[in-house]
Amino acid sequence: MLPGSEELAPGLHRWVTFYPGWGQDVSSVAIEDGHGLVLVDPLAPAGLREARAFWRALDARVREAGHVDVVVTLHYHRRSAPDVAQRYDALLWAPTGSVQRLKTAVHRPFDPGDELPGGLGVYASGRDDEVVLWHARTGAVISGDVLLGGVRKPYRVCPPSWLPDGVTRADVARALAPLRELPVELLVPLHGPPVTAGAREALAAALDEADV
Repeated sequence: MLPGSEELAPGLHRWVTFYPGWGQDVSSVAIEDGHGLVLVDPLAPAGLREARAFWRALDARVREAGHVDVVVTLHYHRRSAPDVAQRYDALLWAPTGSVQRLKTAVHRPFDPGDELPGGLGVYASGRDDEVVLWHARTGAVISGDVLLGGVRKPYRVCPPSWLPDGVTRADVARALAPLRELPVELLVPLHGPPVTAGAREALAAALDEADV
């Protein structure tokens, strides 16, 4: 697939890239479903050699797939999305609440309840500029900022400092309550490691801990 990527489930890949603006590694997701390629919050490496290898590999995948869409979970995850969309003449999808703040052309604004390419469903996150994605075919929850992976806790609602004024962790937990009803098999936070075992229990524990 892409340099350093791992296949978490059939057709669902994750790759990790160091983000200089954040000073940490972050994750991106690629979904292949036989109808094209969908990239979620993609980030290309900053280093010249690594970037060349990344773009060569992605060029090859796009040629094979025949079509690519780019999905952004929130405006802070703009990352390389505009570059990917421009390079491949791809549609850029973004939550309606993030469109203005992305400061780039968004071809397809979307809202909770909509369906996206790659079989992705859209869930409200408790903040108006971010969504959480659900990939039913693999049972994967894909999250940008509101749900994070970790070391001491495998999964958690983000700290209050990450939330807009007037939004609490409890608000996020309550907005995400519909995820409890899903047959979750995999948690793919774009900050932190994925949860590949006991995912549904880890999600419930994270929401319970924040909903106080």
